[in-house]
Amino acid sequence: MNPDRDTLVAAFHALADDELIRRVESGTLTELAQSVAQSELRSRGLSAHQPSATAPVESSEPYHGDLVIVAKRLMPTEAHLLSSCLQAAGIPAETGDTHFVQAYSLLAIAVGGASVRVPAAFAAEAREVIAAYQRGEFRLDEDFDTEDPAA
Repeated sequence: MNPDRDTLVAAFHALADDELIRRVESGTLTELAQSVAQSELRSRGLSAHQPSATAPVESSEPYHGDLVIVAKRLMPTEAHLLSSCLQAAGIPAETGDTHFVQAYSLLAIAVGGASVRVPAAFAAEAREVIAAYQRGEFRLDEDFDTEDPAA
């Protein structure tokens, strides 16, 4: 839904000076919104830097494919633990549906529980790490010493 000029005029008029400047400089406004915001700036005697139309917006992380579900757990905490384990192994992972499953625990089975998702390029490696975790390969023995051996 694109707002009309009158709606934009009212919206930009209601903004504080610093917020109006931030929005104009963001480079995310439509042409109509940008022109209305510029008019509002001029009416207030303010100026802002024009966003660079030629500067491409680059993602900080490369695209590794769509997210795929590599595990589901009925307990959100277990999904978070698996996600953290994968992240520690260098695999970008995230959880899904954890808030829903936490709030509506009786429906956890119906929705399949909380999920652990990774980019498709990491799916096979993530499944191997999860299998190693389930086998107990990352378990710490009871005599694990937390003291620094070099000290």
